[in-house]
Amino acid sequence: MISRTLYALLVGLLGVVLSTPAAARPRPVPRLALWIEPGANLPALSTVEGVRRVLDRVRAAGFDTVVFEAKNAWGFVTYPSSFAPVLNRAQVPRTAPPSYPPPATWLAPDYDLLGTVLREARVRGLRVHAAVNTFSEGLAAERAGPVFERTDWTAVAYVATRSVTAPDGTSYDLAGADVVRFADQLVLYTRRSGEAAPTSRYGVEVVVVRGQVVGVRDRAGTEPDPGPAPIPAAGYVLAGHGRAAEWLRHSLPVGSRVQIGPVRVRMVPGYERSPFAFVNPGHPEVRLYELAVLHELLERYDLDGVVLDRTRYEDLTQDFSESSRRAFEEHLKHPVGRWPEDVYRYVPQGEWVAREPGPLYRTWLAFRARTVRSYVLSAARLVRALRPEISVGMYVGGWYPTSYEEGVNWAHPSVRPPYPWVGEQWVRAGLAPLVDYLMVGLYYRPVTVWEALRRGTNPVYSVEGGWRLARSLVTDEVPVVASLFLPHYAGDPERLRQAIRVVHGAAGVMLFDLVYLTDDLWALLSGR
Repeated sequence: MISRTLYALLVGLLGVVLSTPAAARPRPVPRLALWIEPGANLPALSTVEGVRRVLDRVRAAGFDTVVFEAKNAWGFVTYPSSFAPVLNRAQVPRTAPPSYPPPATWLAPDYDLLGTVLREARVRGLRVHAAVNTFSEGLAAERAGPVFERTDWTAVAYVATRSVTAPDGTSYDLAGADVVRFADQLVLYTRRSGEAAPTSRYGVEVVVVRGQVVGVRDRAGTEPDPGPAPIPAAGYVLAGHGRAAEWLRHSLPVGSRVQIGPVRVRMVPGYERSPFAFVNPGHPEVRLYELAVLHELLERYDLDGVVLDRTRYEDLTQDFSESSRRAFEEHLKHPVGRWPEDVYRYVPQGEWVAREPGPLYRTWLAFRARTVRSYVLSAARLVRALRPEISVGMYVGGWYPTSYEEGVNWAHPSVRPPYPWVGEQWVRAGLAPLVDYLMVGLYYRPVTVWEALRRGTNPVYSVEGGWRLARSLVTDEVPVVASLFLPHYAGDPERLRQAIRVVHGAAGVMLFDLVYLTDDLWALLSGR
């Protein structure tokens, strides 16, 4: 249920969004920005003195802008909100480094983290753009976040699976093939993933050739770690974590026969298959709630800009809720005869499944992109109505050839990208002109086009190739901030220098994230 205070705010800002025309593009755009994700950096920023130490170093390294998350991917905010859950009171521990107990047990309840960062940044001449994770509203494993209090907001995923059956008659459902393995999941890996299973040591890996188990590696229960299991050319590896690992240990010893079952489809909450819980971007209450967060931020803080992040669907399986079906049928102006098969259906492919597009497939892709674009338009109008002098930015992944999976056309609507899934409606959903700059994630290991080619990788999936693609997609009308993933340059600062060099012509550069800045990278930035 929405509180009366929030409801009154939503009704008021709805009029603002609907009546305010888009304004001319404001400036400035970040020249050199540092992204700060609060979860990974909370121990360093938990006191005013800690914030001062960090920002002194940030300024000395030549940054002009800090992108600080005002709302994280769990749906928690970093300031004292009147309606959104606050990070200070989160009962969620952090298990990844740096690990710490739930913030509610040690972080001062009245500590305004965003306000402290903003105040201390001002003293040092740094601009602050507040990042807002829009449609990610929960942490799945902990069942924490707004989506678990408002279950009708939950994104619904249309998924398929096949079960693995052991000789003893027990079975376990596959979570996917050649994808990241999460808690308690069983994933099948083929040579598409490389020559060895791309998994952590916290699980069991079973090697299968022609339907028979030829090897078992219990990496969680063996010291030292024997390393990932090799993937046979004529077979696959079953990798299990948690409950799935326990099932592999007991049910599939060497020599046993493995059976892969038929394709089964179902509708499930999106959070059942991902670490983050996304909401439905088309749900009216969701959209108003996200706008209310922006409204509260702009009313309380003298920000230099906002950055929309995770303003998308999580993946191609979402959102197949009944409300999205109704909205799609209104868009079509007729009912969908076979739902969801007219969008796509799952068919067997090898040991796993494939999507087979239906007659409404391209229309569905464009409908989702149109839904995201309409929210970005509303958010930009709201910001410009309240604070016309500040910038509206948006972070997007640079991998445009697969952007249909996330339902975001971040290109300029005058550009028709050369991909088979692109139709006229997709082109019209281009959102680039709605924002003041696009922060495009060029999170690739190859730096240059030639390096990608030498690795046998599509040159688009390199820093240089991704930058060229982004520039061609958005035209010169929209500034692009090239965004780099710092772990790719760990121990090799000259490689970071090269990556910054190959995106010359970009409006700016963003580095993700503060927690990954090692001493050698700090030294490079300070001396450059």
